[in-house]
Amino acid sequence: MSAGLERLIPASSYLEEAFLRWVLTPAVDASIVSRVHSQYPVTVNERTYRLDYLIAGEALQLAVELDGFAFHSDRAAFTYDRLRQNDLAATGLTVLRFSYDAVRGDTARCVAQLQALLRQDPLLTPLLTSVPRVEVPDMAGDPMRAGDPPRYAEPPSDGAYFAGARTRVDRAPLRSCQDEALAALANYYASGGQHAATVMAVGAGKTALGVAAALSFSKRRALVVTPGSVIRGTFAKALDPGVPGNVLYGLAGGPLLPGVRPPATLVLDADDGQINQVSRERLLAADVLVTNFHALGSGESGGDLLAKLEPDDVDFIVVDEAHIAASASYQRLFAHFQGARTLLMSACFQRLDGRPIDADVVYRYRLVDSVADGSAKNLRVHRFAPEVASTVYEVVWPDGRREQMVGRDALLAALGDKRKMARITAQSEAPIRQVMAVTRACLDAQAKLLAPIKPRVLFAAMGQAHAEQIARIAEEHGISCATLHHSMSASVIASTRRRFESDAGDLQGIVQLRMLGQGYDFPPTTVIVPIRPYGSFGEFYQFVGRGVRVLRHTAVAADQQYLDIVCHAELGLEEHLEAMCSDNDMDPAVLLDVPLIDHTSLEEMLPGADGTTEGAGGGPGRVDAFVLYERGHVEQRVVHELDRVEARRDEREMQLMAQRYAVYAQGTTAPVPFEQFVEYMRRLTSGQ
Repeated sequence: MSAGLERLIPASSYLEEAFLRWVLTPAVDASIVSRVHSQYPVTVNERTYRLDYLIAGEALQLAVELDGFAFHSDRAAFTYDRLRQNDLAATGLTVLRFSYDAVRGDTARCVAQLQALLRQDPLLTPLLTSVPRVEVPDMAGDPMRAGDPPRYAEPPSDGAYFAGARTRVDRAPLRSCQDEALAALANYYASGGQHAATVMAVGAGKTALGVAAALSFSKRRALVVTPGSVIRGTFAKALDPGVPGNVLYGLAGGPLLPGVRPPATLVLDADDGQINQVSRERLLAADVLVTNFHALGSGESGGDLLAKLEPDDVDFIVVDEAHIAASASYQRLFAHFQGARTLLMSACFQRLDGRPIDADVVYRYRLVDSVADGSAKNLRVHRFAPEVASTVYEVVWPDGRREQMVGRDALLAALGDKRKMARITAQSEAPIRQVMAVTRACLDAQAKLLAPIKPRVLFAAMGQAHAEQIARIAEEHGISCATLHHSMSASVIASTRRRFESDAGDLQGIVQLRMLGQGYDFPPTTVIVPIRPYGSFGEFYQFVGRGVRVLRHTAVAADQQYLDIVCHAELGLEEHLEAMCSDNDMDPAVLLDVPLIDHTSLEEMLPGADGTTEGAGGGPGRVDAFVLYERGHVEQRVVHELDRVEARRDEREMQLMAQRYAVYAQGTTAPVPFEQFVEYMRRLTSGQ
């Protein structure tokens, strides 16, 4: 680059610097500098946007917005950009947008468009260059570089690793959804965005996305924050080059960092890495820090992570399971590192408090996408009616006093009282036995389908006494079952999990109390049974996610695998099921506007003396399965009318084709029409 306005006007990204050098510099005189404001804040309806540049004239207020990509990776990103532009227009701003490829490949036209608008203002007109001298930009062909730091910016003293690694990240090994999300993030950050969110369904590979994003968008140091030890361990393994299947060099499609050394990673909260024992010097020696949000602290104690790190020490933050990011610890984190870019990742589109994720959702990969791509199981939901209008539960206190609770509202009111929850049991065991009859039938059907793999079931209970009650009834129905709760010792918890997860283990079921949550994925779990209400959709969705991931090592194709969800209609889970359908563009009526299973028919589902299940077929003893995409019968598996899934597969194929065509069209002077390109690519991939 030769000297130009990029030397006089601040730039926060390489794309901004490119605009200043190759578009603004030839268009105007240097005296315009006082009229150009970088990262200018504009507040509209309590939402604050930062303009890449505001050029202020006498009457014209020109907002220059820069896009890393000329196309969008999904509908959410497209919608966000339009809503943002509408908000800006409502303030009286004139919005002018330039993409990375437009600046690079059609520079003269960009200069002409900018001058045409500036010429409308009497104060700015005299500043225009009469004969612009347009240069050929020395810009990389990969628009992912749009979010790189400016070339003329002072490099951070301890950011040498990312300066070298950033341009060497190979996106080819990433899955299509991970690559799409990374592209959407590049577009967002290059356009001046700071707080991004991606909603990625179970099985989409959030960990690999988080690692790729940290390598691609960090300048000085990245901080990965997880909600617990399970996910913290997942990121630790992903960043450890010595662990099989690590993200850096162990992806199935090849290394993410070919020929580049791994980042220096420090995992905190581990046995050898307690934060209060880690010096600031050791923290600053790391390129990537991985920690648990509980260890962030308030910053008031010298042993807290927030006390050891200065605000400028971290410039990129990855938060996994961001649906819990409303907690005070997270808010302190964001406030402490105010200048850092953030990436909030979650499989859930709502926070645990029911509100939307507090960030700009730039990419959404839904459950229907994951099913269509063969990463997630289809869902079957079995609902049934209790014998009475409202199930009665009771609490037995240590002094022998008994307290009754009737119905879902009473149970929801008790969710926050741990002492009461620990003592709740169902006064009548009939509802649990109804659940167990269907659960047994589902496990039998799954066993025939997946043989020789043994299907497993996860139950969710309200308290320890309730869990023990469920486990006992499961055993009576031939389901070997144990309980899992936080009051157990670490050795007992580990032993119980081994018995459940090992092929040679004796357990087919576990009744857990908020134990196997975020980050726990065990594909042989093919039945989940929530025998408790959920106050938030997020918590319910997380429980569903524990069994969603498909089995890879089986003869059964991904589109033939199902997760059975057995629900008690009286617990009021329908609103959560409806939310799940709505998020996937599906009609909730498929799930909800159907007759409930009558409790009397369940007696005919109990195993007979010869081990067969009565009531199969279409007679009065049948059990209906209400599937996320279609309706079927347990005994008959599913009526395969997966129209929505097939339609989504076609949609995603065309989205991918559109991206490939955009890259192709930018690299040739005479591109063929899009339809012809699609036909050629299909012939190429089919081998014909």
